[in-house]
Amino acid sequence: EVIELLNDFFRVTVRVVEEAHGGMVNKYLGDGFMAIFGAGESKSNHAQDAVTAGRGILLAVEALNRDLIARSREPLRIGIGIHSGPAIVGSIGSPQRLEFTAIGNAVNIASRIESLTKTVGKPMLITEAVRDRLRDRSGLEELPRQQIRGIRDSVLVFAPQSKL
Repeated sequence: EVIELLNDFFRVTVRVVEEAHGGMVNKYLGDGFMAIFGAGESKSNHAQDAVTAGRGILLAVEALNRDLIARSREPLRIGIGIHSGPAIVGSIGSPQRLEFTAIGNAVNIASRIESLTKTVGKPMLITEAVRDRLRDRSGLEELPRQQIRGIRDSVLVFAPQSKL
């Protein structure tokens, strides 16, 4: 049942990221994944693509949850954290096992912002760096500054509305 549920979740969410919004699911992390937008594309509007994909993921999970509830199963709760900044992107590892990935402070911050979704009770959070890159900043709820592990200064975060 767990494998079936995870596969259903990944089926609907990966489609949103890769097919609908041009992102790349970089790696699965247990019951979640890391997606990258705009790597190597200087003209990409990666922040807008990521936020739009995040909203699409929330809608896809809402639809999946309706199906789960109709089958008398527990709905899923997810958290999405989005940050923008420089990262090292490439194949990393040993000659026996290379993995294409992104590393750096921006990746760490995104992961920690995702963890904040549980604390603040919002399913998706973006940082000020993402907000500053958006064409349309309407529909963003500014939250109190947040302390995150490994970052000296508090971080300004926003909760986007889930509607597309």
